[in-house]
Amino acid sequence: MSPTSLNSGWRTARRIIDNILHKYPKLPKTFPREDSLPLQIGSKISVKEYNTFLNQNETTEYKFNWERGKVFIVEMAKAVHEAAVSYIQDCFKEPNNGVKVGPIEVLSQPFHYKPTGHGEQLVPDIAVCGRVPNVIKPLIPHPGPPPSDVDGNPHARIIGEVANTQTVANLNTKCEAWMHETYVRCVLGIKLFPKRTIGGVVHQAMLARLWTRRPTGTSVLSTNATLAAAGVHVTEWDFGTIQHNNNTPTPTGCTTLSNAAFQILIPTIDAFYNPPTPAVLPVTVVGANFTIDLFELQQVVMEEN
Repeated sequence: MSPTSLNSGWRTARRIIDNILHKYPKLPKTFPREDSLPLQIGSKISVKEYNTFLNQNETTEYKFNWERGKVFIVEMAKAVHEAAVSYIQDCFKEPNNGVKVGPIEVLSQPFHYKPTGHGEQLVPDIAVCGRVPNVIKPLIPHPGPPPSDVDGNPHARIIGEVANTQTVANLNTKCEAWMHETYVRCVLGIKLFPKRTIGGVVHQAMLARLWTRRPTGTSVLSTNATLAAAGVHVTEWDFGTIQHNNNTPTPTGCTTLSNAAFQILIPTIDAFYNPPTPAVLPVTVVGANFTIDLFELQQVVMEEN
């Protein structure tokens, strides 16, 4: 028997023994339907077992949530979800001015610890931070200071979450959980509602919310008492082809590119937030803001089936 076969056999044996000694969630044998989500796949799962399971399944097409020992599939990597994530990532990369390894790092699903959790890991759709040496690399693993992700890298400063099958309530809960980590400067949440055909025309409602530690002209204090006391504000944009909360199909007005009313501006300095040392914007960064044009995002989403 070849060394490769022996190694493969040992890995299989270890995995079998590990599954016998520990209780892990069980992935479905077939791809679940979107209307079956959230789908429970485990109960009485410890945080340690959940974190191990999460690391073993980081490349699957699912997003998971642990809640009081229960584990759920809450989202699937459908094309529409991935298209929205990809567009927003490109917006955050833009101030790097086309440099492939620029001062702003934009990652997809890096493992962090849930700020309001019990040690379980949480994986954002989008994580933005400054690249070392433009930010301090944590000398002490999470919680630091400064805080880090689970691998000891700088903690994300800006978080993006996209919900396709998840409810607005679940999206709010996840976004607000991130804001309990004071190192996070802002969180962008995007909710995509199911498409509707009205008069032979396909429409889709979409909602954007931005949680930030600075008020803007259209923001309100968070409805979460703890976050409100900390000065966290929320701004909302109804940017689909029709309004999301209106039974009578009503246009949102998001119909053209570069409409200031439907652009989300996030200061680029937020990616380099680095207390107690003031953050300094690298000279190679282009522009004072990350700009997310919601009409362009709307069109990207509508192109997907």
